[in-house]
Amino acid sequence: VVAMIASAGLSLIVLSFYGQRSMPADWSGIRYGSVIIFGIGLFVLRKWKINPVYVMGGAGVMGVILTMTGCGLIATQPDSSAVLSEERKQDGNRLRMTFLDTGKSDCIVIELEDCVIVNDTADADDYELISDFLDEKQITTIDYMILSHFDKDHIGSAAMLLTNYDVNCVIMPDYEETSLYYEALVQALEQSDAQQLWLYDDYSFTASGAEIVVSAANETEYKDDNNYSLITTVTYGENRFLLMGDAMKKRTGEFLETVLAEEHYDLIKMPHHGDYYKKLEDLIACVRPDAAVLTVGQERDRLEEETVLLLQEYGCRIYDTIDGNVNVESDGGNISVTQG
Repeated sequence: VVAMIASAGLSLIVLSFYGQRSMPADWSGIRYGSVIIFGIGLFVLRKWKINPVYVMGGAGVMGVILTMTGCGLIATQPDSSAVLSEERKQDGNRLRMTFLDTGKSDCIVIELEDCVIVNDTADADDYELISDFLDEKQITTIDYMILSHFDKDHIGSAAMLLTNYDVNCVIMPDYEETSLYYEALVQALEQSDAQQLWLYDDYSFTASGAEIVVSAANETEYKDDNNYSLITTVTYGENRFLLMGDAMKKRTGEFLETVLAEEHYDLIKMPHHGDYYKKLEDLIACVRPDAAVLTVGQERDRLEEETVLLLQEYGCRIYDTIDGNVNVESDGGNISVTQG
C-alpha cells in the first residue's frame, strides 16, 4: 500500500511537471488520473507480485505516456483561446465592427466593452447618418478617432463629431492638406480637449481586451495622398482585422514589408474602395483573409471585376456597403458577418 501511494504521488508529480510545465489550475483531472494509475498498479502488484520499485517506475512512465498522447483521463490545461472565447460569451463581451453604408467613403465604428473607436468619418454630408448610428447605440464618447488620411471622404464629418461628441484622442498621419475639410478639422481640434497624435511612426494601444496597431507611412512625401494612409490592425482574442484605408501600390508595398503582414486576418477592409492594382495580389496572398469588405456606393454600378476575381480565387467571402451596413461581431474565437 505504501508503495502504491508513493507510485500515485510519483505519477501526479510527473503529470503536473512534465505534462503541464506548471501546477495546473484544475486538480480534479490529475487526481482522477492518479487514482486510475494507483488502481492499475495495485492490481499488477497483487496479481504478479512485482517488485514495488518497478511499479513506481511504471507509474511514472504511464504518466508520461498519458500526457504525451493527450489521453482524456488527464485534464490538461485548457486552450487559452477557447477559455477566452467562453468567458466572453458568458460575460456578453464582444467586439462589434460596423462598416457604415456611407457610399464611396469610409466610416467604421468599433465597439468594445469600455471603448469606442471610429475609423474615418466619411463625407461631410454623412454626419447625420453617423450621428444617428451613434445615438441609437447611446454612444456619447468616442475614445479614439483614427483618421487614415485627409481626403474628404475620410475626414468629412470629423469636425462635426469633434464638436458634438466627447472625443478623447485623435490619431492622424503627419502631413498637411489644402482643403476646406482639413481646415475645418484643424479648427475643431484647436477647440477640442482631445489628445492629438500626428503619427510618423507606428502606434499601438490596448482597449477592452483588444490590441490595436496603427501603422504609419514610411515616407514624408508622396505624389498620391492616398499613400499617407494609416493602416490599422485590430486583434481580439484569436481574431484579426485589417483596415487598409486608401493605401495604394506604394503604401501597400510598405505594409507588406512589416511583421503585421505576416499574420492571417479573418477580415480585411479592402484598400481604396476595392480598386484593383497589381500589389493587391501580394497583399491577399500574404494576409489570406476569410472575408473582405468593400466600401462602395450606388454611384458605382459594379465592383471591379479583377478585384472580385482575385478575392474569389482565394476563397474570400465578399461584402460591400452598396447593400447596407456590414456588421461584424467577434467573441475572440469566432466572427459573424451580417448585412443590413
